[in-house]
Amino acid sequence: MDLFVYGTLMDDALVVELTGRSFRKERARLPGYRKVTPEGDYPYIVPDPAQTVEGLVLRDVDDEALRVFDVYEDERLYVRREVTVTIAGDRQICIAYVRRS
Repeated sequence: MDLFVYGTLMDDALVVELTGRSFRKERARLPGYRKVTPEGDYPYIVPDPAQTVEGLVLRDVDDEALRVFDVYEDERLYVRREVTVTIAGDRQICIAYVRRS
């Protein structure tokens, strides 16, 4: 599974701390979403057809690491959703943590 990240999970040291390993990554853009960074809180994304979010795609995230990320992202706040990102001009489906409405 490929995971689009746009906030704290862009930090490889944090990913290694959480999962015990790092993942191959590529720069990506997520059209149709807006990143919100509240003061003193974690960033999140929400749908917004006029905006684009810059981030990374973590490649080949296995189920075990995904479970760790699910706990870290807190299912009360975020929901894992399928999204379409652009990497070097090519569109690709992956998943992302989106703010729960």
